[in-house]
Amino acid sequence: MPKKLLPIIAVLCLILSMISCASKPKTETPVADTRIQDERTFPQDLMFYAKKIGPNKELLTASEQNKQEERFRNRFFGPWFMTRCGISKKEACLQRTRGYKLGGERWPQFEWNKMVQNCNMDSFPSRHDLGITLRQTDLREMPTHKPRYDKPITNAHSYPFDDFQYSQLSIGTPIFIAHTSADGRWVYAECALAGGWIDANDVAVTDQAFRNQWLNAPLCAITQEKVHLGNYPLIASIGTTLPLLSENQSTLTVALPMLGNNGLARSVSVQLPKSAAQRHPLPLTPHNVAKLGNKILKQPYGWGGMYGLRDCSAMTHDLLAPFGIWLPRNSRAQAKTGAVVSLSGLSMAEKEKCIQSRGTPFLSLVGLPGHITMYVGKHKDRCAILHNTWGVRTIEGNNNNARHVIGRTVITTITPCLELPNLYRKKTFVDHIHALATPGK
Repeated sequence: MPKKLLPIIAVLCLILSMISCASKPKTETPVADTRIQDERTFPQDLMFYAKKIGPNKELLTASEQNKQEERFRNRFFGPWFMTRCGISKKEACLQRTRGYKLGGERWPQFEWNKMVQNCNMDSFPSRHDLGITLRQTDLREMPTHKPRYDKPITNAHSYPFDDFQYSQLSIGTPIFIAHTSADGRWVYAECALAGGWIDANDVAVTDQAFRNQWLNAPLCAITQEKVHLGNYPLIASIGTTLPLLSENQSTLTVALPMLGNNGLARSVSVQLPKSAAQRHPLPLTPHNVAKLGNKILKQPYGWGGMYGLRDCSAMTHDLLAPFGIWLPRNSRAQAKTGAVVSLSGLSMAEKEKCIQSRGTPFLSLVGLPGHITMYVGKHKDRCAILHNTWGVRTIEGNNNNARHVIGRTVITTITPCLELPNLYRKKTFVDHIHALATPGK
């Protein structure tokens, strides 16, 4: 190296060193730990609990799981055997007050009236077509993508409770199309979960040949989140079920619904790696449930599937669907599924003991009004539950209906947030738990 360059290089190194040192803060601000106490003391890894009870333990016998798979298929494809709408005009008609739009503005009366008129309820039901969803889509209470809140809201993610949102439907969901909005942009449809309005661009009518192919094929379960389906701009997540056309050592070929040139649905095939999908139903073992559950753990809360997220009952529904266990959509109905043990009137200690003695980890559901959780075993002699929860009721000044927001899928005891000094009446989940339900039993 030429000697003339040495002083220049030394100066440059000194300048760079000074810049580097100047860019570093003198002290680092610690990141606040927003986890509740249960998250700190209970391992947030479902494999920890699966290993405790035996990861390969058979949670249902082969005959029991076969019965559940048959029940799953009957429920899933049930809308294709409907001959008329199962929801009355009164049930389908809007019952709510106007409420608020995003941004805090109350719904204008003229806009509300226009939306109600667009429902075209005078002619309801006007159709009886057997259809299918062409992509992941929303099931809505009204024919609009605009939200309705019960109080002024400026940030939707800080309060994800759009009252118009019923549920999110996966691609390939069989539906019964009962009605069309006045502007033709929405259809009122029933699926196995519920009835509501779906964007007309997200559905297609099927013919008998299409339905026969789907009805006669074995099923495939998606086992990853946000799986891209071939080269199409489509995604599927855990809980999605599609027809299985063939498989080899490393891939599965599944059917997807597309809109054909004749306006009817047609099937196309795509290959998926076995890391993203498996033959339905998967063997029901703690290891397999834990493996899927860990992919959902820590996900944000989303009422009715808002923003492609899950609420409590969507989490349990989607987690057990790959195993051929069909659950209703809402928490109240899920708490009545299978073998049910009443926990009403018991003390906290009695409820805990009953759940541990009569519950099946990674299968049994623990229910309370408006919420559902999955029992996953014990830790430190306490019940461990998996659930996606918004939070617990607290007192903030003069407001005794505030919330300590958890807002994600967590593993907790049945007394989460008991450590909070402002907990409302010192009550938490255990005070409201009323049922232990074990699907498949």
